[in-house]
Amino acid sequence: MNWRVCCSLVVVAVVAATASAGAARTARQAKQCAANVDCISLRKCRPIQDLVASREPGWQTTVRDAICGQDSDGPRVCCQDSGSNDHIFSTSKPAVDGETLLPKGTACGQSSQHRVVFGEDAPLYAFPWMVLLGYRDRSNPAWKCGGTLISDRYVLTAAHCVHRNFTVASGNGDVVAVRVGEHTISTNPDCAASSAVPCAPAPQDFDPEEVIVHTQFNKRAPVSDDIALIRLSRKVTITTSAHPVCLPPAGLDVQSFLGARDGVVAGWGATENTSSSDILQAAKIPFANKTVCEPFYRGQLVDEQVCFGGRGNVDSCFGDSGGPVFQASNDIPRFTMLGIVSRGLRECGTPGAPAVYTNVAFYTQWVTSNIKP
Repeated sequence: MNWRVCCSLVVVAVVAATASAGAARTARQAKQCAANVDCISLRKCRPIQDLVASREPGWQTTVRDAICGQDSDGPRVCCQDSGSNDHIFSTSKPAVDGETLLPKGTACGQSSQHRVVFGEDAPLYAFPWMVLLGYRDRSNPAWKCGGTLISDRYVLTAAHCVHRNFTVASGNGDVVAVRVGEHTISTNPDCAASSAVPCAPAPQDFDPEEVIVHTQFNKRAPVSDDIALIRLSRKVTITTSAHPVCLPPAGLDVQSFLGARDGVVAGWGATENTSSSDILQAAKIPFANKTVCEPFYRGQLVDEQVCFGGRGNVDSCFGDSGGPVFQASNDIPRFTMLGIVSRGLRECGTPGAPAVYTNVAFYTQWVTSNIKP
């Protein structure tokens, strides 16, 4: 029997045992969904389906509390994230301290390269936390977004790179592949110009085992809370070309951390000459105060966003979404992730116009509360 049908039958039994008051009760239940939460058919709510299938302690109570009605298609439920139907979204928090699962010290942020200049090919091994997200076809993915390796099992990216309301609407479809340890997409192995530098190991490809999107994504403002986690189907083999970045401490002040330095943005997205890049690109971008950024996005920014760019034509662009902005600590030469590429003006590299990034320091606790071994 199809597990979705089985799941529906189980919940029908729960409904039957608790909804004997009939139509009047159903009418009141329909009003119980919180703001911005839809009352939809159970068949279309993957989070509740997953919860029933998990049989975690207390799942019956959670399902009863979610019921908001019934129609010819069966029970209806308050679905926290109805836009994520038929994808791999999580509903329960891990019962572990995620902080202990994140790499510390020399286990994160290590790079062979601390010099980045204007929009050029990144040196081999320079940024081993860079990740590619592939769409549509597992055997031949369309690489359309980026991400950042933060542990041997998790990638941090932008919610709009994995949420079906955005990926399907853009024609990309679902994320079906995650690649770690890549540098030049068209070659394998990747080798440096100097024969003294060994060629890189083959990139590692993974399936997305679980996708966790921030529950407030796109609700407070356009593309706000633009952050998501991808749990990989197995552990990454840590090498010189596949190595996690360090996450910032909660509440890190980005401007103070950078001082007079620029942030670094990297990705395989559009350049001034092509719609995407075969070779990983990197560029320095200046921190931009909200007073400079706000006029370009009037009334659309929230505190948990940070702006970079606006100097000349240097900018992130289409295809860089989900990738990181990072910089090395002044005290210890380890790279710390500061932002996630989120949105910008339609014309990338518009002089004077910064782009908008998710400020990772505001979400460190969210990350640690949603990861598991």
